[in-house]
Amino acid sequence: MSCTFGKVCGDIPGVCIVLQMILVVALSGVLGYMFVTQELMK
Repeated sequence: MSCTFGKVCGDIPGVCIVLQMILVVALSGVLGYMFVTQELMK
């Protein structure tokens, strides 16, 4: 995966991976929450 936080990654390599992991977890969490609420609303 390429890092979009180029400047930050150049200074601290590990930050890029952590940020991407947080982003993926947050997205999956939001999508899961939306899916669950949609199912419960039926």
